[in-house]
Amino acid sequence: MRYLPWQFAIHSILFVLASSISQAATLEPPRVSSPSIHASASIIHVVTDVADGQAGYVHYFLITHPDGTPEDQVGIELEDQRIAWSFPGAGVIVSEFVKNGILDIAGKTFFIEHLHGIRPLRTAGEMQTLRNDLSRRVAYWVDEETAYCIFRQPGERPCLNCGDFVASILFPATNSLMMGLPEELTRNSGNMATADDLLMYMLGLHTLPDAKSRLQQLATLDLPYSLRLDVTEMLESVHTALAAATGESTAGSAAARKPVSRIAIRRTQSRRL
Repeated sequence: MRYLPWQFAIHSILFVLASSISQAATLEPPRVSSPSIHASASIIHVVTDVADGQAGYVHYFLITHPDGTPEDQVGIELEDQRIAWSFPGAGVIVSEFVKNGILDIAGKTFFIEHLHGIRPLRTAGEMQTLRNDLSRRVAYWVDEETAYCIFRQPGERPCLNCGDFVASILFPATNSLMMGLPEELTRNSGNMATADDLLMYMLGLHTLPDAKSRLQQLATLDLPYSLRLDVTEMLESVHTALAAATGESTAGSAAARKPVSRIAIRRTQSRRL
């Protein structure tokens, strides 16, 4: 085909434009929006039962001792939906999950009430790493016949309370007798973190500086009523104590009411991890 001069000029311009667009597409691929990692990592997963796909979830219970004494208890869900925990009088064991009923432990009968379960780690990758090694981590403490204790005395063989056991499973250290607690967990609590500090960590409240700001953030979270009540009572008691120490007025605060939370009556609320 023979081009006239003006047709040739137009053809040349179009060729240059097409080449420029092609180069731009090669150098800068289309931008695809991706979900915010921070947003997805901040989602809190709370459950009211065991289920498939929840291995590694941390579960809270209220147990009643044979003498009628209530105590909070925490364990970790396994792949087969049993619970691994360090139980009073028995040490580190694996038992059937009891939602609301009786559990016979070491010849003693305990009444068990399940409260809630929480996904402990932020991302799917972290949870998968935990699940891949969960059985081995639990088996170590079971095979060692690890005893239950609240505080280990100097010179005693290793023993764990329920909070220590769960933290050891979630955050293992090179030294099996230590825990590799995340720096963001110990930043405000130091190395003497408690089971309450662990709960604040799992709920994403650990980075806030005080109980008042944590209560404000708690109000924005979509949580089951029982968990919200337990955490509210816990934080309000801390806020009230601080206010009393500093002379701050608490008029109109719900903290003045009597605790009605099931966990609020626990006898070892500040038990160290």
